[in-house]
Amino acid sequence: MATMLLELFSEEIPSRMQRAAAEQLQRLVLAGFEKNMLKPSDVKTFVSPRHLAIQCFGLPTIQPDVKEEKRGPKIGAPEQALKGFLSASGLTLEQCEQRDGYYYATIERKGQPVSDVVKKIIEDTLSVFSWPKSMHWGSRDKRPLAWVRPLHRITCLLDEAVVPLQFAHLTASNVTEGHRFLAPAPITIAHAEKYEALMNDAKVIVDFAARRTKIAEQIAAVAASAKLGMVEDEDLLNEVTGLVEWPVPLLCEFDKKFLDLPPEVLISEMKNHQRYFALTDAAGKLTNQFITVANMVNADGGAQVKAGNARVVRARLADGEFYWEQDRKTSLEDWGKKLSDVVFHAKVGMMNEKVARIESLAVEIAKAVGYADEKSVRRAAKLCKADLTSGMVGEFPELQGIMGRYYATAQGESQEIADAIRDHYKPLGASDSVPEAPLAAIIAIADKLDSITSLFAAGEKPTGSKDPLALRRAALGVLRILHWHRWNLDIAKFCSAEIIEFFHDRLKNLLRDESITPSVIEAGLKPDATSFIPALLSEQTKSLATWLSAPAGTATLAAIKRAMNILAAEEKKSKTTFAPSVSGAAEPSEKAIVAALAKAPTKPQDLDALATPIQQFFTDLMVTEEGKREARLGLLAAVREAATIIADFSKIEG
Repeated sequence: MATMLLELFSEEIPSRMQRAAAEQLQRLVLAGFEKNMLKPSDVKTFVSPRHLAIQCFGLPTIQPDVKEEKRGPKIGAPEQALKGFLSASGLTLEQCEQRDGYYYATIERKGQPVSDVVKKIIEDTLSVFSWPKSMHWGSRDKRPLAWVRPLHRITCLLDEAVVPLQFAHLTASNVTEGHRFLAPAPITIAHAEKYEALMNDAKVIVDFAARRTKIAEQIAAVAASAKLGMVEDEDLLNEVTGLVEWPVPLLCEFDKKFLDLPPEVLISEMKNHQRYFALTDAAGKLTNQFITVANMVNADGGAQVKAGNARVVRARLADGEFYWEQDRKTSLEDWGKKLSDVVFHAKVGMMNEKVARIESLAVEIAKAVGYADEKSVRRAAKLCKADLTSGMVGEFPELQGIMGRYYATAQGESQEIADAIRDHYKPLGASDSVPEAPLAAIIAIADKLDSITSLFAAGEKPTGSKDPLALRRAALGVLRILHWHRWNLDIAKFCSAEIIEFFHDRLKNLLRDESITPSVIEAGLKPDATSFIPALLSEQTKSLATWLSAPAGTATLAAIKRAMNILAAEEKKSKTTFAPSVSGAAEPSEKAIVAALAKAPTKPQDLDALATPIQQFFTDLMVTEEGKREARLGLLAAVREAATIIADFSKIEG
């Protein structure tokens, strides 16, 4: 058995693209193996700032032989059809078998050396490999080569042997490179299995997960040695892992005077602009120390790097300090007056117009959910976007809402209004929490609904997988907020039919995430042209799923489905739709169904009373009995009508 190694060595790959690139490489290579009847026993992918690689273990040295039978045209078919079949199979007519009135060709192909197969698979993989953004350089078939960054080397081995594949101007070899400064000399890889160990010796940890774990352990150890705590941030850890090949954590610090700034300003600057890990003291308060992860071992122990980082962060925090002092000299209401100069969207209008729409929507939503403090609703809506014109948010856009809360508190706004200014942007993603305070939730719903409705009206709706304005995220946010607060808000009162369908699809996605089967979701989310109450529909669908998973629900479903199927078959046969009717019930089993239908069901469990009567009905009676057919089909139509109050049972499989 053999081991294959493919490595692509380039200039620095952006951190955010690395893991997706490794996943794509594995997917394409394995698809090529499967197509050629090769199956490795194990696969490993590697990615670092300059290296993208895959190792496949346990490959045979010879591709398996293939014996395949193909059926051709009928005996006596036109000559042209027969010629085409023989040409495709590579056989003569005498070599074909005649059976069951057809010609059959048995095609045998000897397996090729795996090195030849691997060459073709990798060349095909590289020809279709894609990046979110690429640079055009070099040439490929006289066309500019598109790759994320300039590609310098390709290494491809099958055990010790080089697989001489070609891509653009490059031919694969057994040579690669290590760390840019710590091991700059070319490295010859003697065997595909030695790759990871050789790269480690060359000061490159090519395994992303191993590098991430090492960084996490290193920074934790540095923090612990200084008796400090970490501000946990998985996203930052992932990003830093994609920036370094040989991590070296360094403890740095900035002037203590900057601790007077809001902690969010300090953390934002350290994370988003410098990729630093913030630290806390024993009481959990932010300190003036931080950890940076260098990609270099320095003879001075990192003293120069520490000094350089301290200078950079000092300048950035000085800007923050300036804006913090200046912004508070102007009221939040006055900042809000400048929103007429801020564009919300070129096709929709200015931010002050959006704020006016948010206010109007928020008042209506508050009435619908029973929130009585209209004055606070209007005030929170008026101020929710005001900080966008402040100096601090202009310099640090990621602090929108956060700074608004600080400025609102400083000028004496209520805590509820201040919190609503901060929290109305929530949830920012699937892992973010929803605003828990009712006022903040109302403003958040109004903001998101306005974005969806106004941008849909402007023709800026999502298409396919593209959603540059994050309208799907906004819709999911509305649904999550309504569900968390258990507000039965009918959003059909605020949206067009097209947008209701858009919300409908998002609600399906949320329910799928809770492991509810698609057919149950389709049954529970019955179309309604007049209303759309997501929280209620969600709870009803979950209740339906729970009921169907129990024995009683399974039995009732079977009875109702049988009744509906027989009714549907008779309606199709007679080309009519039978109206619900219980007036012709005379037999005991018919009367038992009528009794079970006396009270309209409000929850799935209410239908259980129908199971036994329906089963007895089919045991005792013939639906199509002469003189009884119309009445009995009317009774089944009444069963269908009652069941449809709960769900569209025709959608449920089984």
